[in-house]
Amino acid sequence: MIKMWSLDEEFDFETARDYASKLVLLGSAQRAGIFDALSDKKDIATLKHMLNADERALFIVLEALCAMGYVHKRQDRYIIAEKARALFLERGENYIGGSLPHFLDIMDAWLELPEIIKGAKPEREEKHDVAAFMNAMASRPDKVVEETVDHCLKRMKNARNVLDLGGGPGKYSRAFINRGLSAVLYDLPEAIDYVSIKFGLKDIKALTLKKGDFTKETKEFVNEFDGETFDIVFMGNICHIYSEEENRRLIRRVSSVLKDGGMIAIEDFVRGRSPVAEMFAVNMLANTEGGSTYTEEQYREWLKDAGFGNIEVIDLAEKDSQLITAFWGLL
Repeated sequence: MIKMWSLDEEFDFETARDYASKLVLLGSAQRAGIFDALSDKKDIATLKHMLNADERALFIVLEALCAMGYVHKRQDRYIIAEKARALFLERGENYIGGSLPHFLDIMDAWLELPEIIKGAKPEREEKHDVAAFMNAMASRPDKVVEETVDHCLKRMKNARNVLDLGGGPGKYSRAFINRGLSAVLYDLPEAIDYVSIKFGLKDIKALTLKKGDFTKETKEFVNEFDGETFDIVFMGNICHIYSEEENRRLIRRVSSVLKDGGMIAIEDFVRGRSPVAEMFAVNMLANTEGGSTYTEEQYREWLKDAGFGNIEVIDLAEKDSQLITAFWGLL
């Protein structure tokens, strides 16, 4: 994953400006399909036809990528460099190709910060790229997902089913299923339509894909599950999207689909514990109507007020994010 928000190193303006330019170029090349097209050697004429691209733009971008070492040129034909295959083609531990297009969307929103600071409310729905967002979420390292699921199941040892709220590409659902649970992945219709095919989720027997909107009123939300309740409701990187009052309502809503003694599990950047929380809140300022990052005390208050008890907050790998767990009805 791209470490975008960390503040634990010296900030050099010239270096940062250089890196920003390079990230935009790499993200643009990935979104345009250049790296995929260069899995084997091709000349500009072939690439122009394949990508429906501008010849001048292709030449300039390809030569810049060659100067950066991500593409090689041999006798007027280009091919992706070996070091770049793991980054842009092979979906392994080092793959970042899925997150870069989303990075472009983020930066586009950040450029509106001067107006936002003065109170402007830019239109954001038109900019929402489901594919870019889902692929960025899918780039989350497997070891982080496994660590999170492991902690959840240590606290809820006899869990049999889980509701993965806003679960997107299904990395957490898969991890829970691999540990013997059944899972319901609940997300917006356009997200489910994309991930069911792109990430092969429709073929997983223990996984139910459910289209919906968890910001609906509680009664309407609960009715969508036809009386089914869950041992665990997992909320990964959701709370930072919403305001404090919206999170209070969401946590109360979630309690309505938990079994007695069931567990809520919230993964997010907690202010005061995560080194990236403050900067990530700026991202939410640029990209959401009311989102931010919140303190441990706020989460504890929301959970207690909603009827949860036995609250635990732990730092996950590298302390970038935290896992908050609590049990319904155990005050």
